[in-house]
Amino acid sequence: MEEACPNAGKSTWPELLGVQGQVAVGVIARENKKVSVGTVKEGMMVTADFRCDRVRVWLDNREGDMADCPGKDSWPELLGAKGEAAAAVIEKENRHVDAIVLKEGTPVTKDFRCDRVRVWVNDNGIVIRIPRVG
Repeated sequence: MEEACPNAGKSTWPELLGVQGQVAVGVIARENKKVSVGTVKEGMMVTADFRCDRVRVWLDNREGDMADCPGKDSWPELLGAKGEAAAAVIEKENRHVDAIVLKEGTPVTKDFRCDRVRVWVNDNGIVIRIPRVG
């Protein structure tokens, strides 16, 4: 990143390996105010584009922030279901979350929240990604 983004500031944090995700986000945000920092759970789909203004903190499936969230945290069985029906199932199976149905491509914040599940749907209202807490 330093060669591709010469004025972007600090670009790597090897000292944060093994640190809780939200702690790492805070450190990175303090040490480089030029970047937007977000968490990504291992196995989640993300865009492959490179951006000088973005840092992704990858969370381990066993020890990521979701481990601290109460209740069920993913619903792979809802892939292909109708979005509104999927949201109802999610809220029934985990009373701690609000399931939000979003059309693919809708801009969203990058913050992690234990009380939110985004249900991504296509133009036909069908779930196209595994709904996960975050």
